[in-house]
Amino acid sequence: MKFLSTTFFRKAHRWLGLIVSIQLLMWTASGLFFSIPDITDVRGEQYLSQTHSININQLARENIVPISAIIDTAKINLEANETVLLKHRAGRLIYQVEKNAPEKKLIFDALTGQPMTYITPTEALSIVVDRTELSPTEAVLINEPKTGSEFRGRDLPLYKVTVTKPKKGIVYVDPVTGEIAAIRTKLWRAWDFLWSLHIMDYQERDDFSQWLLRLFSALGVLTVLSGIILWFYSGKIQASKLS
Repeated sequence: MKFLSTTFFRKAHRWLGLIVSIQLLMWTASGLFFSIPDITDVRGEQYLSQTHSININQLARENIVPISAIIDTAKINLEANETVLLKHRAGRLIYQVEKNAPEKKLIFDALTGQPMTYITPTEALSIVVDRTELSPTEAVLINEPKTGSEFRGRDLPLYKVTVTKPKKGIVYVDPVTGEIAAIRTKLWRAWDFLWSLHIMDYQERDDFSQWLLRLFSALGVLTVLSGIILWFYSGKIQASKLS
């Protein structure tokens, strides 16, 4: 049949290869890049301080508000797995309450039992100094989400803390808990850019289930199949010429 001739498969393979060749190169090059750096280096975990310690003096220990008082104040439902944690935030002892409905975190001063608000920009800088090996210069509170941002997937607000080294490095700090939410460097941004090319989501950079990726994946499969069929037909033709 003419439809199943070697010429048909040769042309199909040629045009399919032309259409998907650039994306196949992107998949291969980005996949190669992903395999080279350690993912912990991409996330900036190498900059986290390994010697971070919490010093609690005896007076503070003796004056900690009983956890039962926080349970009553915050109306915590222990049966619903809502929790109270004694933690350290910007040099102060706090109770961190994690509630399920609505899902949110509340902070109370562990020495007074009073609710606390966000940490200040100065406290955000001190947290970066205390918990990383980086030197911060400025802290700005971010309240507005941004598509494709490097802090996507994390609840806002966040403090965006600029550091001197690595160049253009950013540390994101949770203003409620005082925890390091993310560290972003040039390596992460290169990884993120190639990730967007790899999954073909150039804006949000998180969506696997979109038509463009499905289309080129299907075309890639057809390219491979047409090549295999072409190899099979070519082999049969060569065998028939030799016989």
